[in-house]
Amino acid sequence: MKPLALLLLSAALLVGARAGLVDVTAVEHLRPARPVIPDRSFALTDFGAVGDGQVLNTGAFERAVDAVARAGGGRLVVPRGIFRTGPFTLCSNLELHLAEGAVILGPPTFAEYGLPEPAMLRSQEDVRARITPPAPLLSGKNLHDLALTGPGIIDGNGAHWWARSERAARNTATTEPGRLVYPRPHLIVIQGCERLLVAGLTLRNSPKFHLVPSHVHDLTIEHVTVRAPWDGSGPNTDAIDPGPGERFWIHHCDIDTGDDDIVIKSGGSAILIEDCTIHHGHGISIGSETSAGVHDMLVRNCTLEDTDNGIRIKSMRGAGGLVRNIRYTNLTLTHVDNAIVLELDYVDNNRPNFKGDPAKVPAIRDVLIDHVTVTGARQAGKIVGLPDSRISGLTFRELTLTAEIDFVIKDCDPPVFAQCTRTIQAGVARPRAPGEH
Repeated sequence: MKPLALLLLSAALLVGARAGLVDVTAVEHLRPARPVIPDRSFALTDFGAVGDGQVLNTGAFERAVDAVARAGGGRLVVPRGIFRTGPFTLCSNLELHLAEGAVILGPPTFAEYGLPEPAMLRSQEDVRARITPPAPLLSGKNLHDLALTGPGIIDGNGAHWWARSERAARNTATTEPGRLVYPRPHLIVIQGCERLLVAGLTLRNSPKFHLVPSHVHDLTIEHVTVRAPWDGSGPNTDAIDPGPGERFWIHHCDIDTGDDDIVIKSGGSAILIEDCTIHHGHGISIGSETSAGVHDMLVRNCTLEDTDNGIRIKSMRGAGGLVRNIRYTNLTLTHVDNAIVLELDYVDNNRPNFKGDPAKVPAIRDVLIDHVTVTGARQAGKIVGLPDSRISGLTFRELTLTAEIDFVIKDCDPPVFAQCTRTIQAGVARPRAPGEH
């Protein structure tokens, strides 16, 4: 056999061996167990709720959920109307169903959230002394068999919260020095649940993250729409932030927010993300905390356009764990800033001095990125490990990429590029619009 043929054969065998380390066949047809809800129905308006957008319905929601719990579970229907409410908690064996035209709306003032208005506080020290982290608008803890279904809307009414964010304070440091920062609530937090379904809803304008299911086993999020300003005015408005947990299926979601669109937090295993459309924000991510580890994850058939990042795995010393056996396939990325990012030296702008646990050193191993098309990226991306934790087992296969700047690669075993086309050319990225960051 000729030397060139031997070289090509050796390269092919190497690619096959490296790519073979990633095996996510166990999650290709993942279908988490769904909640089982008793066949009985309750109407929110039977508990005194008024959907005029003015009446505060916190008590009505509390009474209705309590009635469902005492009955052993059932379907609580929110009819057409705008139901303003403060925070309330959910129960097991519950389907909270928002009918067409139904809106659950967070309060427009801090006072209705039970907090002092900023004018009543003297300093940031006063904020820390008097304000504890506010409860999410909807929350639940240590539950089982819970469903949140649509086609209605849950709106966090977040604008007054965003104006008191860390970013707003940084942006007004010269024009309004000493601007007070308020701790912000998430929209929906489910902490501990067996069998959780979120389907058909529109979530929008959360003060901070929209949907945070943590310590959940058997999670399905489907046909969910998430909207928040992407131009910087709505900071940290992550859309879907599951983890840790196992058996996550996120599919056919449509997301446009100002931060992470879908991000696995802390850890997770047996994860399938597919057929999602991402318009702005930070793309599909893992991290930055990966302390519980992430493995056996498949992302496929998704479209991302005008995002800050496309594929992103981020972690940092002090909050790290092992990320392994991850595959991204059949993705289309258009006009993204950073197409593919794997970084173990991530710095959180809101916690620039974070130290964490020095024993928690992050690691990334065995990642396959194949059949991915990147068009008009500002930068191909960055592959940056740590001197004592090099990224290993990274394979690109049938990647077609055009970008203005090539990859930055550091502290990483040489990635394998198989049947890839990279075109680095000035001017291919879309010019930034006013307000983009």
